This record gives sequence, C-alpha cells and structure tokens, in this order.
Amino acid sequence: MQVSKSPIRSLVAASMLLCLSGVAAAQWVMLARHVVGRVEQMQQSAPPSAAGAGASYDVATVIVEVAPDKVFDTIQRLLGKNTEVKVTRTDVAKRSVEFTDGKQIGGIQVNTMGDNLSQLLISTAHPGVATSTTSTIVERVLNVCRELGVQCQPAQS
Repeated sequence: MQVSKSPIRSLVAASMLLCLSGVAAAQWVMLARHVVGRVEQMQQSAPPSAAGAGASYDVATVIVEVAPDKVFDTIQRLLGKNTEVKVTRTDVAKRSVEFTDGKQIGGIQVNTMGDNLSQLLISTAHPGVATSTTSTIVERVLNVCRELGVQCQPAQS
C-alpha cells in the first residue's frame, strides 16, 4: 500500500504555520512587556492668534496589565468622585468618557490589547489657554495606575 505524500505535506505546512504564529505572538507579548506601565505623552500648541493664546492639546497613553473593563470602571469611579470635572458623554461599548472643567475638554478611552492588557489613552484640548496640562494628565494617569495597583512611570525623554 502506498501512502500519499500530499496529506503529510499539508500537515507539515500547517504545523510550521502554527509554530510561526506562536513565535509572532510571543514577540508581540515580549514587546508589550517593555512598554507596560510607561506613560508616554505629547503636547502641541498653535501659535497665538490676534484673539490671544492659540488652541492646544495634550495626550498621554499607558499600557497596563489589567482587564479593560476594570480599567474603565476605575476611570468612571474616579471621574464620578472628581468635583472639578463634569462628564459630558460616556460610551460604554467603546469604553470612552468625555469630560470638561469649563475651560477645556478631555476624553479617555480604554482599548483592549488582550484579556488582561489595556491601553489607556487620555487627551485634552484647551483653546485659548496658554499653559499646558500635560503634567496634570500624567499625574492623573499615575493616579489611575495607583488605583489599579499597577506600577507606572513617565517615559524617559
């Protein structure tokens, strides 16, 4: 009886693909481990206009090893306790919250990166306000990390 080589080749090819996908996933996890807890930030301001200061925005992001739903619940709880801001919109399906303090607007979104891996993205826009709120955003991100019981730190420049 002669055995067909086609099923064996298919099995070998499938096994190789499975192994390669496992390697790719492992590399992604290894890369994520290097950025977990590192708070990245960015700010930009438009030049002043005739009416005064130009519009500005600040953004911060961090990846944490916490389930996305827990991160979002923590953010909602912290915003609910904060008397300085008013929540203007919540989208539970997208895990996003928008808020204002009367002078500037902001938003927070929790993105799923895995079962127990989340990206927290925070942005604020402050038209006509000359000062940056980046340090405030970073401090708030660090506060969320403390509430979640994870280590976070600002990225080194």
